[in-house]
Amino acid sequence: MYLRRVRRGDGYHFVIRESYGDGDCIRNRDIMDLGPHPENCVEYPGGNGFYIDPSVEEMLQAKGVEYTAEELEQLFMPFLPFRIRRVIEQFRCHRSTARDRESSVELLEKQRGLHSFDKRRIHFLKFGRVDMGDLEGRPWKFLNVLIGKSRDEIEHTIEEMERGLQPREIRPYVYTALNLQSCFPSHLLRNQPAGLDREKVDAVFLDEICRLNRDNAFFRGVEDHDSCCLHSILARYVILYFDHEFPGITLNDYLNEFMRSRFRNSVRQRPVMALELACRLFGITVCEFEGMSEKDLVRVYRRTAHKVHPDKGGSQDGFVQVTEAYECLLARKRRQV
Repeated sequence: MYLRRVRRGDGYHFVIRESYGDGDCIRNRDIMDLGPHPENCVEYPGGNGFYIDPSVEEMLQAKGVEYTAEELEQLFMPFLPFRIRRVIEQFRCHRSTARDRESSVELLEKQRGLHSFDKRRIHFLKFGRVDMGDLEGRPWKFLNVLIGKSRDEIEHTIEEMERGLQPREIRPYVYTALNLQSCFPSHLLRNQPAGLDREKVDAVFLDEICRLNRDNAFFRGVEDHDSCCLHSILARYVILYFDHEFPGITLNDYLNEFMRSRFRNSVRQRPVMALELACRLFGITVCEFEGMSEKDLVRVYRRTAHKVHPDKGGSQDGFVQVTEAYECLLARKRRQV
């Protein structure tokens, strides 16, 4: 169950939808139109308390929708006052789910039907990296957010995550999501698209968008798609791509790509930085690092890298050292997963 913002005749409305299984695909259906102001469905008896209008629950029950109080609460969370959301977040904790206890074989089987375009989008949104490696053939816990969802709900989920992208990240994100680097397999700067020929990148982007628009596997469960017309899902990415630019490439970026491609298969390995030193460079303790998620680590790295970047008055050596510390901590964090 999710809340989808859709265009209606008189403007945008918020509609409660749910995904459901239909043979070998997953579709979605509308449950209830909340109109343009879903916040009107929330009642505040006083203090930090609130409850959802009983008519909403009556409609859900009439449609046979199974839900918990927490799921209904989460549906309206974006429309609650900030002070109430803050209180709720303070008492919220991670709960182990059945999926967390599944074996790698079981998880891989459930992820097998996920589309590569979705996997690459989620990977970039989580790690912010153009160089993805191989996402196929093994289970990844960060992909669980997509399991059991219709195409419409997957797009809703990813669109919410995309709101966290910075403008300079948007075009590299689209480039990575469509795996355009695979079109430049022998190019040194395939993971630094700002250094590639602009017209060639634009051409392969349009080719890949058109190919994806003809991909029946991607649009499985979507009833109104005509492969002769670009679907609104992909039209949005055309707008995102051409409305933004790739961030400029620096000499350091070029050297890093050269070293990575030149010594990718070398037996020699970069020395591993001591955990304490790596944490100290980011101004955190080892205990704080252990409690961080990968997303938290990326956020700390970006903040620190911005401060020590040569363009901001820092030194080249300091920037390289911070980057090496981040790579060491990131590798250590992934080994813990």
